[in-house]
Amino acid sequence: MRPGRILFFVAVAILAFAGLGLLGMRSGRGKTSGSFEIKPGLYGVKSGAAIYLFAARVGSGVVLFDTGADPQAGPVDALLGAMGNNRTQAREIFLTHGHFDHIAGVVPLLGAKVHLGLADVGLAAGTTSPEAIATKVLALAMQPAPVKVTDPITDRQTIPVGDGKTVKAIPMPGHTPGSYAFLYDGVLFVGDTMIFKEGRLETTPNLFDPRPEENRAAIRSLKTQLVADTVEIVCTGHGGCTPKGLGRNLLDDLISRVGG
Repeated sequence: MRPGRILFFVAVAILAFAGLGLLGMRSGRGKTSGSFEIKPGLYGVKSGAAIYLFAARVGSGVVLFDTGADPQAGPVDALLGAMGNNRTQAREIFLTHGHFDHIAGVVPLLGAKVHLGLADVGLAAGTTSPEAIATKVLALAMQPAPVKVTDPITDRQTIPVGDGKTVKAIPMPGHTPGSYAFLYDGVLFVGDTMIFKEGRLETTPNLFDPRPEENRAAIRSLKTQLVADTVEIVCTGHGGCTPKGLGRNLLDDLISRVGG
C-alpha cells in the first residue's frame, strides 16, 4: 500500500476515534456512576465520560484533585454531596494538568485557590493548544471555557492545605509540559501520566501522549522523588485507583517496566 494511502487511513481512524470520544464526553460529562471511598475522608467519583476526580475533607473545607469535563461541575457536586459537603466548601483545587477534561469543573467553583503547573497555565486559559492530535480535536470540538489559575506551581513544592495537612506537588512533565502528581495522605494522584488497567499501572496510550519518552522519564523520576514517602494508593485520571496498600508495589513495577 502506498504511503499516502496509509496516512489517509491513519488520519481517518484518528478522526473517527476522536469523534466517538467527543460523543461520549458530550453525553456523559455531567453524569456519574457513583462515588466511592478511597480511605476515610477521601473520596472519588467516575463521570460518565470515564474521567475520575477526587476530593479530601480537610477541616471544614474540601480539597479537590481535578474537576472533570463538565463546565457545570455536575460530577464535582455529586462527589461533594456524597461527602456531605457542597461546592462552597471547596478551598483548594489541584489540577494534574491543563487538558479540558480535567479542569472544566473549576469554572463555577468561586473562591477556591486553583493550583496548576506553570507550564500548563496557557492550556487552561485556552491560549495554548494541546499537542496530541486526538486531544486537540476534542478540545476544538468541546470549546471549553477558559480556566483561571490563581496559584501556578513551579518546581517541587509542599503546600499546606489546613488542619495540619499538606499536598506534595511533584513535577512530571511529559503528557503535558506542566503535568504534576500530587501526594496527599499516602495517596498519589497522577492524572494522565499513567492509567490503572487490568490490575496494573500502565503508560498513557500513545494517541493521547505526544511525548511518550518524556512521560516515561517522568515516571522513572518518581523512584527518587518519592523515595522517603509512603504511597499506599495511586489514583489515575482515567482508570481509577489501585487497591489500598498496593500503590507502591504497582508503581515500582511500572517504573521497572519503563526502564527505572
